[in-house]
Amino acid sequence: MSESYFPISLHSLRFDTVPPFDLYLLHSSSSPPVLYRHKDTQFTEEVLEKLKQNDVQNLFVPRHQREDYFGYSSKMVAETVRDPDAPVEKKTRVVYDTTATIMEDLFVSPRSNIRIQQAKDTINQAVDLMANDQEATRKMIFLTCHDYYTYTHSVNVTIFATALMQKVLPHLPGEHNYQVIGEGFLLHDIGKSAIPPGVINKPGKLDDEEWRLMRRHPQIGQEILNSTRHGDPIIDAIVLQHHEKMNGQGYPHGLRDDEIHPYARICALADVFDAITTVRSYRDPMPTAVALKVMRDEMGEHFDWDYFNEFVKLFGELNE
Repeated sequence: MSESYFPISLHSLRFDTVPPFDLYLLHSSSSPPVLYRHKDTQFTEEVLEKLKQNDVQNLFVPRHQREDYFGYSSKMVAETVRDPDAPVEKKTRVVYDTTATIMEDLFVSPRSNIRIQQAKDTINQAVDLMANDQEATRKMIFLTCHDYYTYTHSVNVTIFATALMQKVLPHLPGEHNYQVIGEGFLLHDIGKSAIPPGVINKPGKLDDEEWRLMRRHPQIGQEILNSTRHGDPIIDAIVLQHHEKMNGQGYPHGLRDDEIHPYARICALADVFDAITTVRSYRDPMPTAVALKVMRDEMGEHFDWDYFNEFVKLFGELNE
């Protein structure tokens, strides 16, 4: 397919709106998308239902109209989440799919101020939704994608970490800005935008130079956010410390125990869990129970043990 188009989830479109961008349909992977609806044409409920009946999951938008799409989608997320008549399934699906699409573009253009702000605004909707509706937390966790992409990994980690955050932060002293913490979770891997995909997805062991480069992504991420004026002490701590380990064997600074920020400890758990429960080119995903056992038995010294126990309880509660 031509790279001049990008896919969008059907869930990101709200009926009875007028999208300011063209919509294309893909009929064959060997041919380019075909124009389906011109921009500034009302997207009706009838059109939406017809697409669903034909099992259409995604439409395509020309890349030169991406700013129009992202402006529209950010507005649609806010309106959908605020809509008292919208079912929680709709709200969570819109938030997840829209955030993933924004993050995919952000990893291509990581220094885009407008895209970083849109990512923050959208994940704030997710954090608020999960904080105010326990069922939304369950739905968001069940939505997490099992195919590994750096951008879906960022969204998945945010969901898992936010769910854990809700369990542990009420027991910690001080005030906690859930929205800013959620932004840190979402942007924790933004430094990987500077790492070649071949290194990130390499099936074998990284060589010394590749490992040196990979270990720099927390610092690269912090530099990106500070250079775009999106740095914040909370976000910086999460981005910089999410690969530190409680036994001091993490990176980039070899911090240990209480030297590691509590928010980064939360992110570290979610980060590892998502990495081993999603499909990679070189291995199958681990089922949840197996992943938690591996984390306990083989990586226990890496994590905050109190947080890990709460993380295990979280998944037990999902099955109740």
